[in-house]
Amino acid sequence: MLSVLFRNREKLLLGWGIIVPLSYLVPKQKNLVLFVEKNQGEFFGNIKFLYLYLHRLKKSNISYYFFTTDRTVYKTLKHNKLPAIFHPSLLSVYILLRANVLVVNDTPWINKYKYYLLFRSKKVQLWHGVPLKRIKLSLPRQARFNNSPNGRLHNIIKGKHQPYDLFISTSEFFTQNAFSKSFRAKYFLESGYPRNDIFFHDHPDEYDLLGTDEKTISVVSQLRASGYKIVLYAPTYRDTNRDIADDGALNLDNLSEFAKKYKVVFVFKLHSYTSGTYKLEKYDNIIMYDNSKDIQPLLKLSDVLITDYSSVYVDYLLLDRPVIFFPYDYEKYIQKDRDLLFDYDWITPGPKCYSQDELQKTLSDCILGQKDDFVANREEIKNLAFKYKDGNASRRIWDYIKEKYIT
Repeated sequence: MLSVLFRNREKLLLGWGIIVPLSYLVPKQKNLVLFVEKNQGEFFGNIKFLYLYLHRLKKSNISYYFFTTDRTVYKTLKHNKLPAIFHPSLLSVYILLRANVLVVNDTPWINKYKYYLLFRSKKVQLWHGVPLKRIKLSLPRQARFNNSPNGRLHNIIKGKHQPYDLFISTSEFFTQNAFSKSFRAKYFLESGYPRNDIFFHDHPDEYDLLGTDEKTISVVSQLRASGYKIVLYAPTYRDTNRDIADDGALNLDNLSEFAKKYKVVFVFKLHSYTSGTYKLEKYDNIIMYDNSKDIQPLLKLSDVLITDYSSVYVDYLLLDRPVIFFPYDYEKYIQKDRDLLFDYDWITPGPKCYSQDELQKTLSDCILGQKDDFVANREEIKNLAFKYKDGNASRRIWDYIKEKYIT
C-alpha cells in the first residue's frame, strides 16, 4: 500500500490535497456544460453530434464549450464559430472548476488533472459503442486492478471506474447485459446514440463533416454516384496490437482484381489505435480512410459493411444494409485479446467468412446476386439494440440533462 501511495504522491498532494478542496470553494455555473473528448481532444463520435445539436438550438441561456488539447481541433472549431476551449491554460482550469455538467465519450478524460478539477460536476457518459467484448468492470479482477493487490487503491486515487450521474445506452437489452455490468451509474438512459441521428438526415451539413476525412468522403460520394458499390471494411482493435496487415489476412492484389471485376471500391477504416501499415498507393479501388477521423458520414455512403468484432455494425443496422463478418482470427482473438459478452454467431447477423476466398464469394453473391439471407436476423438484433430508431437521440439526451441538472 505504501508503494502505491508513493507512486501517486503527486496526485495525492496536488489532486486530492489542493484541487479537490478548491473545487468546493469555486462556485459552479449551473448553465455551463463542457464536452470533453478522450485524451487528445478529437472531434468525432457521440460527443461531437450532441455538441452540434446543442449549438444548433441557439440557446442563449446555456454556456457550452468543446474542450480539447489538440490545437488543430481548437482552431478548426473557432474558425467555424463554434465555442471551444484549449487545455491547458488558465482559462481552461477556471472553466473546469466552474462547469456544472461534464459530457464525455470515454474514460481517458480523467487525465491531466481533469478528474480533480471536475470533481463536483455532474458527469454524463455517452460512451462510444455498445460493447460486444468485456470492458471496464466486466473484465477479470486482475485486469481491473492492474494485476496488483493494491490496484483498487491506485484506481481510487486516479479516479478510475468512478460512477457517472448519467450513462447513455441504446436499449434495455444492452443496459442489462452489458453497460450495467461494465460501469457504475446513478441512471442509465436508453436514448440511442447522437452520432446515429445523421442517418436520418438527407445530407450531412458543413458541421457534420467537421472532424471527418472530407477528401475521402468526397471521392467516395463521386464514385457511388458513378455506379460503384462501396464496401467499407472496419475491423476492431486487438489488445495484442495486431492489425490485418500484420496478420496477412488479405492479399490486396487479389482484392483489387475482385474490385475491378465487380465495379467495387473498398474503403479501409482501421481502428484509431492501430498503425494502418497497408500501402495502397498502387490501387485505385482500395482507399484508406484516415483512422483518426469521424466515420459516421462514411457509413451512410457504403453499400456493404465488413467487420469482425467491432460494434460499428450495430450502428449500421439502422441503415438495413448487408453486413459481412470476417473473424479470420476468431480463436486467437478470444484467447489472447478479449472475451465476448454474447454468443458470437447469434449477436452478429450476417455471414461469417474465415478466408479471403470466402469473403470474396460472399461479396459477389451479395453485390451481383442480391443474395441477402440475414434480413430477419438483422431486424431481430436491431430491435434488441435500439429502443428508438428515429434520429432523435440527441434531443432525448439534452432534454434529460436540461431538466435534471440545469433548470
